[in-house]
Amino acid sequence: MKTQPLVSVIMPAYNGEKYIGKAIQSVLCQTYQNFELIIVDDRSTDNTLGEIERINDSRIKVIKNEMNHGIAYSTNLGVANSNGKYIALLDDDDEAFPERLEKQVMFLEDNGDIAILGGKTVLINQNGDIIKYGGTPRNNPKLIRAILLFRCMDFMNSTVMYRKDFILKNKLSYNDNCYGMQDYKFYIDSSKVGNITTIDEYLLKHRLHDNNETVKQLDNLKRKELYAKFQRDSIASSGFILTDGEMQCINRVITEVNPHCSSKEEFIFLYDIFSKMVKQGKEKEIDYLDELKFHTKTLLGKYAPL
Repeated sequence: MKTQPLVSVIMPAYNGEKYIGKAIQSVLCQTYQNFELIIVDDRSTDNTLGEIERINDSRIKVIKNEMNHGIAYSTNLGVANSNGKYIALLDDDDEAFPERLEKQVMFLEDNGDIAILGGKTVLINQNGDIIKYGGTPRNNPKLIRAILLFRCMDFMNSTVMYRKDFILKNKLSYNDNCYGMQDYKFYIDSSKVGNITTIDEYLLKHRLHDNNETVKQLDNLKRKELYAKFQRDSIASSGFILTDGEMQCINRVITEVNPHCSSKEEFIFLYDIFSKMVKQGKEKEIDYLDELKFHTKTLLGKYAPL
């Protein structure tokens, strides 16, 4: 009888012929070998499928979309066809460190209260040369919950491993039409019902190149508008009640790129908003009140007008 895979690695693929071979090999060479690799080709128009098919390994399962649907759809489809206890994500242009799966499985097996686990990232160029070692992302689940009220997290989606039963139980999935922010929305939703943390280990080599989807989307006006909507929804769904003007101030100051207060008056207004949220959090007896106080104080320190 075939052993059920403990880890399902999901790799959405679209026009990734240049790097997908390295991405696949980084999975096949893992020190932890009890996995399946599910690659969802999103109707690539280059030789992505050829690069996949030239690698012969029984653990690779290829799903071919009949039309191009986008990365959220492809990720959800991969998860729906997975058999693993754990889901690990990897983009088709990134590479996993050899001990990534082993380290994450060990941590999740030992920490049953954690639903989603990320880690550290190294940035590489198109040739695979290291450009920069990333810092250590936050690991306090309560602080992460507070951060996700206002902004995205400081770990990369391709470092993540999570419990499949957690997302099934809570009906979590990736949303379409998010302009590259489907992971941000996924973590906002997840933070309301489970614990997210990271380990102080390098798990991922993230490749920087001209076709990175996030880089292409950063200046998109619709992305900026959606980022603001995610903030409003996250704050409201956690039970905080703010006026339209207060929400607009948060949207105006805590932007994805170059966040700042434009005036002393705006800074004072933001301080009052945060104080109001802390007061409401105390009244609601939220379990992350100290972390909310800490994070809002940190944001005020960063966004003070020059």
